[in-house]
Amino acid sequence: MEAGKKITLPPTGYQRELAKLAGCSVQTVVAALRHNSKGIKAEKVRQLFRAKYCNNNQ
Repeated sequence: MEAGKKITLPPTGYQRELAKLAGCSVQTVVAALRHNSKGIKAEKVRQLFRAKYCNNNQ
């Protein structure tokens, strides 16, 4: 791992928050992020996660 990169963890309850934003269940969020499932909902969850918690400006 590069020395300049920081790892940021999402806050507690992020799965429930993403499920509410994406309009899907918490199981769908877990499957999309941890198990790399395929599908329209999974892709929407990943896009929301990147937009909300991954800061590329660092």
